Amino acid sequence: MFGADGNAKPVDEEFLRGYMAGEYDLIGRKADSAATYTGHVTLRDNGGVLQVTRTVEGRTDKCAARFDTVAGADRIPVLRIHFHFDGKEYDATYRWQSDPDNYPRFTGYFYLAGTKLPGLEAFFPIHQ
Repeated sequence: MFGADGNAKPVDEEFLRGYMAGEYDLIGRKADSAATYTGHVTLRDNGGVLQVTRTVEGRTDKCAARFDTVAGADRIPVLRIHFHFDGKEYDATYRWQSDPDNYPRFTGYFYLAGTKLPGLEAFFPIHQ
């Protein structure tokens, strides 16, 4: 889907929204901390927008994700999410890959300006 030649095809957002839609277990480490947590993430295609519902430590936050690319001409696809957690607003960048059953798994960093140690998160699909 992407190449390093500068002529990479744009990400197929419609396909990816359908592919990514589902329920996920979340595990993470807080930014600038060694504290870990678990939670739940739901991704839904809502009228062409990938809606995100995050529930961590009994608190739910709803936001939208957007597709982007990083690494200049390599145009590596990422998912960007802006969310609230622990009373702060974070920006997150996630990469995804398919697991052996062809479900997406996500790993990413989240951070604030001035964060010395970014937070880490991974989403694992819940097979239903």
